[in-house]
Amino acid sequence: MNPPLPEPPPDLGLAREEPLSRHTYMRIGGPAAYFGVPNDLDGLSSIAAWAEANDLPLRVLGGGSNVLVADDGVRAVVVSLRRACGSIEFDGDEVHAGAAVMLPALARAAAERGLGGLEFAIGIPGSVGGALQTNAGIGDGRSIGPLVRHVAVLLDGVRVVLATDEVTFGYRTSTLRDTGDLVLGATLALRPAPREGIEAEMRALLEARQRSQPTSEPNAGSIFRNPPGDAAGRLIDAAGCKGLAIGHARVSTLHANFIVHDGAGIAADIAALMAEVQRRVLAASGVRLRPEVEWWGDGERPEAFRVVDAG
Repeated sequence: MNPPLPEPPPDLGLAREEPLSRHTYMRIGGPAAYFGVPNDLDGLSSIAAWAEANDLPLRVLGGGSNVLVADDGVRAVVVSLRRACGSIEFDGDEVHAGAAVMLPALARAAAERGLGGLEFAIGIPGSVGGALQTNAGIGDGRSIGPLVRHVAVLLDGVRVVLATDEVTFGYRTSTLRDTGDLVLGATLALRPAPREGIEAEMRALLEARQRSQPTSEPNAGSIFRNPPGDAAGRLIDAAGCKGLAIGHARVSTLHANFIVHDGAGIAADIAALMAEVQRRVLAASGVRLRPEVEWWGDGERPEAFRVVDAG
């Protein structure tokens, strides 16, 4: 049995039992034991120190598009960096973007200044911090990693700047993930380009996304990673899973690598449906799909998130 939760000092500004369904694209998730929006890095450092002193995990919630929160919530201190790390500053062909900046907003701000390179990000509903940890990108291979020049992290309460050669980016992952360091933001190198061309490409990407993805229904983005040399959506479709439903959750009939719900879905529905899709794809193609979304919950992880790559 977990010990009673401590009462946080009032000056930390932490709310108790904040429903995380209010903060995720899936609109699903139980409460965070504590939730805060620090005003600056000093406030963030104070919250981080209190969490460590009380042996509580500290989690950063960005855009909430790549996370599935357990129905019981999380016994953790969850913070939003929208105040402390929400700025965008341009310096020539470079942009300094805080971790809480949303990718579409950053892409538009760059386009207004005739700076290209971020067009691919216009349809990704995530934050810069999450994008850096997962090397967010799109199907044609473009991703944020190649643009990165520096990354700022909070290490033991101190802001530390990492150079490019200190961070490694791979397919939907980076060495920033699961280190325990809090990503504060990054400097990205862009390139001058005609504003009209940049905006035309972004419009085309958004139109393609709206045609091919269930943007009007609650979802968490791509639910599984693409296996090497193939596409998760194609494998799920080939296994006959389009439209497959458990509870209030359903595999999208528009794009098989999206799971949606009707507004009454719960995390248990989503996790159970993910596991069933994994089983059917494995039986049909021999491929064991790995989740792209991150599970937030206490105790044993659901079956879908215990998958180990079959090689």
